[in-house]
Amino acid sequence: MKILVPLDGSQTAEAAIPVALRLAGEAKSSIMLVTVANIRVSQEPAPAEPAIAPVQDAHAYLETARSHLAGGSAQVATAVWSGSPAAAIVKAAQTYGVDTIVMTTHGRTGRQHDMFGSVADAVLRNAPIPVLVLRPHPRPTS
Repeated sequence: MKILVPLDGSQTAEAAIPVALRLAGEAKSSIMLVTVANIRVSQEPAPAEPAIAPVQDAHAYLETARSHLAGGSAQVATAVWSGSPAAAIVKAAQTYGVDTIVMTTHGRTGRQHDMFGSVADAVLRNAPIPVLVLRPHPRPTS
């Protein structure tokens, strides 16, 4: 089984990792950790350093996440994509031939949802494979 886990650097997104590990508990399973780097491509020629830094940061983040998973039975690979997060997640899933996507939702509602949209919602609507969407843990109230 191949499982794709999209990460965005948040603890909410990383909460999908333990669930993916449990699903990948069988032999010959693999997990693909994917993040989408925020890269602005200019129409005019410009130095490449600003565009490279986010990609390097994304690779470093994924390598740190992968190192925390070392020693498990599943193989863990990483990939950095660019573009619209939802479209990149769906395309990555198709490119790597994954069997399922395991991800969390940030739980935005109302105005925040209207302004930022929902990556999880867009992935659910567009992915041609099963998507397991986990709710974020409720925040404690004061």
